[in-house]
Amino acid sequence: MEDLIKILLIEDDNDLRETTKEFLVVEGFDVFAAGNGATGIQLAIQYQPNAIICDINMPGLSGYEVFNMLQQVTTTSVIPFIFLSAKSSKEDILTGLHLGANDYITKPFEMAQLLEVINRRISHSRKIIEQHDEKFNVLFKNTHTGAFVLNRDTFEYVNASFTTLTGYNHNELIGNSLTNIVHKDSLAQILKILEQCKDGIKKTFEFTVTTITKDKTEKKLNLKGSQAVFKGENRIICTISEDDITKDEASCSSNKNQANNKGKVQPFVKLSEREIEVLKLVCQGYSNIEIADKLFLSERTVEGHRARLFGKTETKNAVALAMWAVKNRIVEI
Repeated sequence: MEDLIKILLIEDDNDLRETTKEFLVVEGFDVFAAGNGATGIQLAIQYQPNAIICDINMPGLSGYEVFNMLQQVTTTSVIPFIFLSAKSSKEDILTGLHLGANDYITKPFEMAQLLEVINRRISHSRKIIEQHDEKFNVLFKNTHTGAFVLNRDTFEYVNASFTTLTGYNHNELIGNSLTNIVHKDSLAQILKILEQCKDGIKKTFEFTVTTITKDKTEKKLNLKGSQAVFKGENRIICTISEDDITKDEASCSSNKNQANNKGKVQPFVKLSEREIEVLKLVCQGYSNIEIADKLFLSERTVEGHRARLFGKTETKNAVALAMWAVKNRIVEI
């Protein structure tokens, strides 16, 4: 049975809230309703709805403030947001859309109009999610580094390089917990990191983890992870490899440098226009040959740009480079 589409309705007018909720339930939606902005934010984070309908003028937090706060949370920032208000002036409409809201409906409105807007926005959102996931899949398949997607601690996606690294096949890993292939000495740290990611305390991490392969061999690997939206849901995207010196196993000299640099802003990475062009195509999963063809360059020139990108961003593979690009808002995937 397919899950119902979830709608969050934030409206302080009791009658309008209940009438609208009843209509949407009859139309087959799973509806969560809140009478104020604070409750609405809590429900948005808790239930991750497919769309949010929010009044602008409410006691306490206004609809604009609700929108701005939800934009600060990775998982709720991508949810289609529809403003609902009695305000109908051009200035008010532009204010809402300028903030980044997806649509705007003025009161009074026909329920059919609301339904049309919801369906249009959800359909558009699904297309974006599909494109987003396709880019991730291309990147994961093309990298030679182990990569996987976690839903909390459970494997939701693994690439071929990761199965080779661990000795487990795809079916053995999907649905299994990361903790089941981690040595007991690394277990506490893994659980702590995953809990911090779930609570939004940590957005990125890197450390050495000891894994247990299928043939019971212990391997010390460098694990890097970052929060991201995958298939429209909050997930942890990870890469894992044998060739990096991690923060946890850095030398005394490295630790000393980290202590000296504590609190300092990381230096700005300056990329040329051509490097940005190459970076965007790398993030879309294109090979060096394909990038060369698109940009009318030689393959060797593309290889040079790619090598410089890895050097400047201190990344080792396409997945890590894409994470860096998203984190620094150079590309959106």
